[in-house]
Amino acid sequence: MLVVTDNGFADISSSIWLEDKRKLYEFVPDLMPYTYVIQNRQWLGEVPKNEADASPWPWFLKETDRNWGTSVVCCASAKECLQKAKGDAVYVVQKHIPDPLLYTNGEKCHIKFYNLLIGLDDGVTWRLYTYKDGYLSISPKPWSPEDLSKECQVTIIRTKRINDWPYWPKVYGKCKAGIATVIKRAAEQGKLEGRNKIQFEIISADYIVTNNEDVYLLEFNTGPVLRDAEDSPDVHDAGMVDGALHIVEPWEGGSPELWDLALECKAGHRCHFAAESFSSLQRNC
Repeated sequence: MLVVTDNGFADISSSIWLEDKRKLYEFVPDLMPYTYVIQNRQWLGEVPKNEADASPWPWFLKETDRNWGTSVVCCASAKECLQKAKGDAVYVVQKHIPDPLLYTNGEKCHIKFYNLLIGLDDGVTWRLYTYKDGYLSISPKPWSPEDLSKECQVTIIRTKRINDWPYWPKVYGKCKAGIATVIKRAAEQGKLEGRNKIQFEIISADYIVTNNEDVYLLEFNTGPVLRDAEDSPDVHDAGMVDGALHIVEPWEGGSPELWDLALECKAGHRCHFAAESFSSLQRNC
């Protein structure tokens, strides 16, 4: 979500490193599913192994710079991904994660995880907050590795609030630490461009969880759907937005709501985590 106020604040100017799935994988491969690249209908770099005798398992062909699941094609093999690629596009190719954690009746689901990224007006300091509520996107039908329909394999629409999901307290800290790792590396590697005025955005991240409660980052969306209380009185995001604005420019009687400081760092310096490192959380799960 691009957030602009009357006080000269601006959106994050270098979010391409988060939005483009290929660029993202270049600096956080340990947080994402193993990823291959197709360009001009040819494998770029590593080529997936031939798995002719393997059991059926979905593969995903995704245009690198398009999100929201709009460009995702489900295939039965890496070879089919290559066949379906268009010549004028760049893709990432990923095999479905093993042993996904399914919802109550066996449906595939993923987490919509919300983040507030702030670049201060000194041009070097970055702060990351993560939101302690979010949404689950749930497939309308039970998951099967043999069902390659988009309805079964690609969860896009926010289905329900996540706060009553029994796994949320167990995986929230892992998601938080994963996003902090992304921003830490981006800042240290000069991938975030500071300015002489405050810049900030609410950015969503998609996570999928395994039965071992490990989490995999799929992608970021810098323009997430956020609902207004007037248009959607029962389920809306007004508290999230108001809390974010209060953090950026506090006012009397305001509240940060459920925003949780995850990281503060300066470009070119070591960052300070406000949470355990992702690797230690994964080891201790």
